[in-house]
Amino acid sequence: MNSLPSSINFAEPIPSLPEASIKYDVALQPVNGQSFSMGGSQIIFQFPNRGYLDPQSIYLRYRATIANATTASNLLGCPYSAPFQRLETQFGSVTVDSINDWNQVNHILSNISLSVSEKYGMQSSYGYTTSPTPTLEELDSRAIPVAGEVVSLAGPLPCMLTNIQDKLLPLWAMPTISMVLTTDALSNVINPVGTVTGITLTNVELCFSFVEFGPEVDAMVRGMGQRIYVKSQSFSNASVNVASGQNGSTSLIFNQRYASCKAAIVTFNGAINNKKFEAVDITNNSGDYSLNISGIQYPQKPYSTLNNRNGILQELRKTVGSIYDRSNSMSINNLEFSAVDNVANTSTTIPGKFYLGFNLEKLHSGALLTGISTNNSNITVNITQSTATTVVRTCNLMLVYDSLIEIDMLAKQASVKV
Repeated sequence: MNSLPSSINFAEPIPSLPEASIKYDVALQPVNGQSFSMGGSQIIFQFPNRGYLDPQSIYLRYRATIANATTASNLLGCPYSAPFQRLETQFGSVTVDSINDWNQVNHILSNISLSVSEKYGMQSSYGYTTSPTPTLEELDSRAIPVAGEVVSLAGPLPCMLTNIQDKLLPLWAMPTISMVLTTDALSNVINPVGTVTGITLTNVELCFSFVEFGPEVDAMVRGMGQRIYVKSQSFSNASVNVASGQNGSTSLIFNQRYASCKAAIVTFNGAINNKKFEAVDITNNSGDYSLNISGIQYPQKPYSTLNNRNGILQELRKTVGSIYDRSNSMSINNLEFSAVDNVANTSTTIPGKFYLGFNLEKLHSGALLTGISTNNSNITVNITQSTATTVVRTCNLMLVYDSLIEIDMLAKQASVKV
């Protein structure tokens, strides 16, 4: 007899949760204070050692008091994440994940993983605007009124812990997990700084859910072996300077070593308008870009801003999913993607979003280590241009890499393999 299609196979068993299952919704407060300022303050959260963490439920919420006097200003990038320069995850006392310029990383992710309608729907939570009649151009930065303001902000925390997709994390079998946020310098996230004297963060809470299934389920998990493994991914962000007057061929070298890099995103930003939240084409529509890893060029034919500029946008879509996915539309308009080095065509509400995306996956699947290894090689960003740069720029290379969490349930220890 042929097997039945699942739509009419009524004999399939229906899984159910144990009767003892209980879900807890938690709002963690920092263990090291209640009020935090800009300029290197650390905000530390510690997860409980019980139950199974739902990584997809983690988000941050807080109130920001912005002190201003006489000059209107702007909070740059994605406003709710703008105050935070670094996001770290620690297992016990060991840092297993550290994302520098996390506010920049989250700004990029919000533009390439959310559509215009999704960002519009999150205007209040992400803090984009207070306009009574918001437009589609008010999906970046936040205008700070002359008298300052108190605003409530909330949003997700993209990192190794929250990127676990198909498993719950057994907190009872692991050392204490800490999440540490470090605030950025005020001058890096405000433009113009003018009379803005500070941003104070209060009522900071890390919200998440965890589930307890009862001792029988815990015993079954222990019976799976001394060590269990959970697959995730995270982000690495590094930068080098590009001098003014750069012309011809340029090679920028990055030393980021991982066993499996799935994607790379290159941006060129500067001190104008949106600072590190800007991304412009430094070839001024007259050059090309490529990566070189272990002597192999990616892509095989460099991205040409002169001949096929909008092909770069399709390649960017491939770094976050399928180009045939209707929900993979991003939030980058024509003016933002057209930002170039020598033309002042950006503003705080219309930042440059010329993101160079390189899909490095051998095959898009749920398998482990589907990306390119950089363990034995530097990554080189190659630029060819016929028009010289006009200001000093910073080149950022953001990598998406595979990580594997190894949990020793007998010793209650955990480590991460990258």
